[in-house]
Amino acid sequence: MKVVCINNIELSKDSYGKPRHKRLPLTIGQIYEIEEGGVFGFPKKVEFYSLIKDDNGDSFIYPSHYFVTIDVWREMQLNKLL
Repeated sequence: MKVVCINNIELSKDSYGKPRHKRLPLTIGQIYEIEEGGVFGFPKKVEFYSLIKDDNGDSFIYPSHYFVTIDVWREMQLNKLL
């Protein structure tokens, strides 16, 4: 399955509770080949995708909220034009 990256910033907190962000090795607007990874977590469940290859050339697991399908991406781009 192919998806498009819509976000490449991971928001988190350091050990002191200060907000921080980390840029992931993904490019917004780039198409990636994925294998659906499953759902993990308790009590909040998060769906994950297993990328065949990210921008570093590595196979890695990312939360699905960083991506949309190609059809959704096309619709988003068309809506920007209108």
